[in-house]
Amino acid sequence: MLIVLTACSGAGAQEDAAADPTGTAGTTAPAALPSAVALPDTPVGLQAQWVLDLINAETAVEGDGFETNFAAVILQELPAGELAKVLEQVRSEGPWTPAKVDAVAGQGVFTLSGSTGELVDLQLSVDEASLINGIFFGPGTPARTPAAGWEELKSSVSALPEGTGLAVFRVADGSAVVDINSAAGKPLGSIFKLYVLTAVTDAVAAGTLGWDSPLTVTDDLRSLPSGDLQDAPAGTAVTVREAALKMISISDNTATDLLINAVGRGAVEQALFDTGHSDPDRNRPFLTTRELFQLGWGVEESLRGQWAEADVEGRRALLENLPKGVLDIPAEAVSTAVWQQGLDWFGTADDVMRVHLALQERAGTEAGAPLREILGTNNGLGLEVGGDWSYIAFKGGSAPGVMAGSWYLERSDGERFVVVQQGVSDRPEDVANAGAFFGPAQDAVTLLAAEAGK
Repeated sequence: MLIVLTACSGAGAQEDAAADPTGTAGTTAPAALPSAVALPDTPVGLQAQWVLDLINAETAVEGDGFETNFAAVILQELPAGELAKVLEQVRSEGPWTPAKVDAVAGQGVFTLSGSTGELVDLQLSVDEASLINGIFFGPGTPARTPAAGWEELKSSVSALPEGTGLAVFRVADGSAVVDINSAAGKPLGSIFKLYVLTAVTDAVAAGTLGWDSPLTVTDDLRSLPSGDLQDAPAGTAVTVREAALKMISISDNTATDLLINAVGRGAVEQALFDTGHSDPDRNRPFLTTRELFQLGWGVEESLRGQWAEADVEGRRALLENLPKGVLDIPAEAVSTAVWQQGLDWFGTADDVMRVHLALQERAGTEAGAPLREILGTNNGLGLEVGGDWSYIAFKGGSAPGVMAGSWYLERSDGERFVVVQQGVSDRPEDVANAGAFFGPAQDAVTLLAAEAGK
């Protein structure tokens, strides 16, 4: 098997939610199989249970009543009948038992174990009405033995795609506990949103923008996954603070582009300079997420070639000529790596560390008061804050052939660290499994926590 089922709203992304979130009205669901782990009593957990009930049912999956559980964006791309056929194929490989859960806010990854021991990851996201707006079945993340020390951790990095980088910085003296292949600039994916947040905070400090200022969704600013504002009607208003929270916690691309539009492209480019980016010119002009989707997967290959060869002014001219209005890029088109043609945002692990620290510094100012909450809402590790760690800020990102994650951590003894892991490949499948890829970063956080007691 492997079935892939996806829709633009949130497939493959790591994203709240109203009445009857399970959507079981009008259906008769079978009793769930005994679970190795319990599913959370949250909108995404309840929808995951609904999907699990479908693929464990004794009778074939049919599409009746799917509109009660699936958002329109899913059913527009894959009608209920076709969707039922895909889920029926998954059912035929069952029964399935939940073996691992990594869920936060309105999204989660649910690792399911089949009757023969096969592992499948169900990635699920829900919108603000608790409807499923992203669903993806992919290879499950196998159990792994955590690294017992830093040398073992280095070996685990070496087993990942060539060029994978991992850096663990001790903030107090700027030293690197571990530094593996981190010097070269690599694609950042959505980690770039930290620079947008920096520019927004600086605009608030300058008095040109307020956290309560309204931003309006338009078809010209609407982007593609992940997030939920892409499904909001034109004219929907959100505050700067709401957009910033969505941008960081669920990596909402439309929220991001609303913020870039509010501060201006130049302000985000200035944020690169202000935070000490090692090569800010590589990111000029600074792309919006919409522009990345258009150039990466919505134009002819020749235009991507022009982008790769053009200077800054030539690239600005290309952006000016991109079409406005509703994007029409099918999800299946977003499958090839385009970072090789300069279509992403680029930086080193040092650059990422510096922007994390710049944001924490701004968080101590009046203008930056909301930053700690915004950055700490989703810690990317499923860790409970309050034990080994008193605070964790996270931003990760991915694109075809790109996987990156970054964590700013405050240990309970007051020590501070930044962990950055980046991977890139011409073959998207090499870095498609986030659970397997970020094992070394998770091990690094565990090893740092253990240090506190020594």
